[in-house]
Amino acid sequence: MLKKAGFIFFVILLVLNLTFALDLEVSTKPVQNNYIIELNDSAIFDILIKNNGEGTNLRIYTAVGIDIIPSKEFFINKGEEKTVRINLIPNEALKQNKGPLVFEYIIQDTLGATKIDKLNMNIISVGDALSIKASDLTPDSKKINLTIKNILSKDVNNVFIKMDSAFFQYQTNVSLRANEEKSIEIPLNIEKIKTLDAGPYIINTQIKINDKLGQKDVMVNFLQQENIREEEIKSGFFIKKTEIVRKNVGNVRKVVSVEYKTNLISSLFTSVSIAPTKGQIVSIDKRYLWEKELEPGQELRIVIKTNWAYPILAIVLIVILIFVIKRYLETDLIIKKKVYYVKTRGGEFALRVHLGVKAKRFVSKIRVIDKVPPLVMLYDKFGAIAPDKVDLINKRLEWDVEALNPGEEKVFSYIIYSKIGVVGKFELPPTKATYERDGAMKTSYSNKSFFINRPKHSKM
Repeated sequence: MLKKAGFIFFVILLVLNLTFALDLEVSTKPVQNNYIIELNDSAIFDILIKNNGEGTNLRIYTAVGIDIIPSKEFFINKGEEKTVRINLIPNEALKQNKGPLVFEYIIQDTLGATKIDKLNMNIISVGDALSIKASDLTPDSKKINLTIKNILSKDVNNVFIKMDSAFFQYQTNVSLRANEEKSIEIPLNIEKIKTLDAGPYIINTQIKINDKLGQKDVMVNFLQQENIREEEIKSGFFIKKTEIVRKNVGNVRKVVSVEYKTNLISSLFTSVSIAPTKGQIVSIDKRYLWEKELEPGQELRIVIKTNWAYPILAIVLIVILIFVIKRYLETDLIIKKKVYYVKTRGGEFALRVHLGVKAKRFVSKIRVIDKVPPLVMLYDKFGAIAPDKVDLINKRLEWDVEALNPGEEKVFSYIIYSKIGVVGKFELPPTKATYERDGAMKTSYSNKSFFINRPKHSKM
């Protein structure tokens, strides 16, 4: 009998709950869905409510740490459509997490019946109130175009903007209507742009609204452009002068080469302003070759003079030429480069680079220069002899050795690694060494070294 009475009571409660449940049609319209932290500027929404049930008092609230204003109850008649404007202010904990925030809000009547819906607001700082996009740049660019957009659904007046970059420095005040977009052109530092490498750059931007300051990083792409300007000027009769110029007017490092050919007799009376990388005799000609890596804005300028007023010096020049060729073919310093695979705890691809530098004859003021390939990083611990100079930007290592006696050898080592797996043949560039021998500076290169990393096949 008690079980039957309990069941009847449960059914009555269920019917009463269904009878007094809220019958509402609800939709939302954002007026300003951005909350600006520094300004404590609330997000604003319009809640459109249509009551399909009986007239009742309603209130709107949320349980996720957001204050909804106004919070007081309001009455809505049966069949009435009403728009309620609410202001949203997140608590301190939510302000720490900038970005989109989706949360549920509740519409409740006096009997406790509810209707649940969702809102999407965006928590931002002053620096995010404006969207700023920069046009791409090339070495030929004279101006940059910036597009500034007010992402807020309200006007902002007398906004202070200050920008600092490798290309320009600029500041201005601007006023923007709600969601308005404006474009401005800024002159570039033409001389500075000639020396910059291609790649992405950051424009450090300060934005001040109502005396509240925010920061913003704006990206600009300095597009890659290879361009070598070539120029050759000839003058003179008895003393013939040839001036050869190669200038890098692009924004990419570029290796340039200059070749000059003259007959053997003329070569006896020819002088050059810069020692060639390579000089050789082919048949009855003497050929010169210069090679140099030019950074943006750099130039290679070679002045070649042929002086017919000194024929007596021909024999002396021939003797010197033979001596130079002989010395060129004789190697004073031998560099052997080897690589070994290194196991790591994290499973990264790692190699130990081993450099053996051995003198055949006494040499001094030795500088060993090695470059780390771009795909790998340098481990900050070295072998027994640490480098004297580490250039992390250009990935360049240098060791200085005072002198080496005949047969004496120095060993240098370091470790390179990559978090990205390397499969196949991994080649390292030759190591370069400059040294002094009998008062003359010379250069020596190592062998090319490589490592073949074969992919591991999983067992079936």
